Amino acid sequence: MSLASELQAKVRSLGAAFNLDILTATQEIYRRHLDMTPVEEKANLAYGSDERHRLDLYMPKAAPLAVVVYVHGGGFVGGDKNGDGTFYLNVGRFLARHGFAAVLPNYRRAPAHGWPAGAQDVRDVIGWVRKNVQGVGTDELDLFVFGQSAGACHVGAWLFDSKTRDAPLGAVAGVMMASGFFNAVAPLSANALAYFGDDVTLHAQRSPMTHVAKTDIPVWLSVAELDPGSISSQTFQLADAMTKCNGRSPEFAWLRGHNHVSTVLSLGSPQQDFAAEILRFLRSHMRGARCADVAKTT
Repeated sequence: MSLASELQAKVRSLGAAFNLDILTATQEIYRRHLDMTPVEEKANLAYGSDERHRLDLYMPKAAPLAVVVYVHGGGFVGGDKNGDGTFYLNVGRFLARHGFAAVLPNYRRAPAHGWPAGAQDVRDVIGWVRKNVQGVGTDELDLFVFGQSAGACHVGAWLFDSKTRDAPLGAVAGVMMASGFFNAVAPLSANALAYFGDDVTLHAQRSPMTHVAKTDIPVWLSVAELDPGSISSQTFQLADAMTKCNGRSPEFAWLRGHNHVSTVLSLGSPQQDFAAEILRFLRSHMRGARCADVAKTT
């Protein structure tokens, strides 16, 4: 059995559930197998006034092929761009090693900051990127936005809820949302209630699903085989809503043997199935002048 298969088998043994114990166990499955070779990195750059308004920037050795903003998960009340010196450094370094500039922000969390803080912070991160990374969103350098779990919810709200975003989307080459939460319907977890609020009459209006509309931006959705059904069903619902609006399906990946977090935790490890999906989407939707250089990283 290959090391990649061994890692997958260990994840599968944890079952189709998700909690803090499974998060910790999954981190330990991958931790010592990650390529953590440093790249050019700048940590804790301010993009706003709150203490959580900090981002890390990872740059490739050569001129970047594109820029990827990665918005981490954490159940609306937790998570960090670099909580322990490994995760989610692995995401930033993985992207940089493959030729992409990576921006990993923290964002405000519940219960101190409820809806719509997360989506507005995604907006402000993207605003920072446009001002501080030369060429972003032009023919020179494409911009991609990638969110996982609660991070995917915030990305989805930024993408679809124009009133909450209160700013133009601007040029975006593609959006990726993995194992996200898109529809605040009862029963909600305590964490989700902390973000969306106790007033159930407002939950629909605060849900990204309510605002799904036709878009020309390429969108990629994914679920993990071992996502709990209450989680995976949200992405299937979003795919259905987008298909009805656009008259065609968004891109979609079903990830065999992965649980809710093993996808992003595996980036940089010998298990490269999720990595291959991410790179395929990025490379296939690059529109900028550096698109011709993509073969150098293939």
